[in-house]
Amino acid sequence: MALEQPKKPVGGAFGQFANEKRAEFLKACAGQKASEVSKMAGKAWKELSEADRAPYIQKYEAAKAKFERDMEAFLAAGGEKSKGLRALRSEKRDAKEGRHKKDKDPNKPKAPAGGAYAVFLGENRARIVASLPKDHKITDVTKAAGAEWKALSETEKKPYEVKYEAKKEEYKKAMELYVPPVTEENDQATPEKKRAGREKKQVSAEKPGKRAKPDKESSSAPPKRAKNVGAATSKEVEIDAVVLKEVETLNMVSQFKNLAARPDVKASGKSHEDMLAALKSSEGLVNKAKSILLAGA
Repeated sequence: MALEQPKKPVGGAFGQFANEKRAEFLKACAGQKASEVSKMAGKAWKELSEADRAPYIQKYEAAKAKFERDMEAFLAAGGEKSKGLRALRSEKRDAKEGRHKKDKDPNKPKAPAGGAYAVFLGENRARIVASLPKDHKITDVTKAAGAEWKALSETEKKPYEVKYEAKKEEYKKAMELYVPPVTEENDQATPEKKRAGREKKQVSAEKPGKRAKPDKESSSAPPKRAKNVGAATSKEVEIDAVVLKEVETLNMVSQFKNLAARPDVKASGKSHEDMLAALKSSEGLVNKAKSILLAGA
């Protein structure tokens, strides 16, 4: 009999609440759109007090601990970890559209991630681990580090911010010197040709281009609206350091920024923790997460 890989619990405490009450919400929303169930669940969760939420938080922590034990036993028994549903869907879509992921170059400079908090965690991880019980979980380390980071004053955080900025500058300089390996896609281009191409682009960028003459008939026409405004705005979203760490672990950075950049989400005043919980509940689907987040708002 083939080993069955344990299923990771998602959605946090809200996910436990929604699963427990799903039958009740389905009955109340009979004949309505499926999104109404999520809205009702979100509204009901929002109205719960901290005391009422506590049992679901405990259930999620218990489910997560069980998953970690089951996964350890699964791997120890010779099981092989398979990709999740979202990853498989992405691969299927890429294959259908003829896209293929490029092999990663181990020599390519690695961009620093996690901001000043990541620098703090890297420098203090050993001390924090030593302060925890021997049977602690990996998540206990990040929880303790997050609590310490939040307790620091802006002055105390400053040295880590300076170090992170220095890391970004080092990465920027390393990328200027980096030459990708020769592949079929770059038509067997040599490093010399690539350098020459970059220099040519730089010279072209420095030369002022010819100014096009305005069209008299269309000079008064309003400018066209730029496309992908939401995508450009999402790049400017600053994610809370502690939330960012978990978002990166879940591979949901782009989805989180997309969700956080939505005007109605911004206007709702929801915290980054609320946004992360909604994304977990929707398994990374931004529109669904938005519906959950704004339910009852």
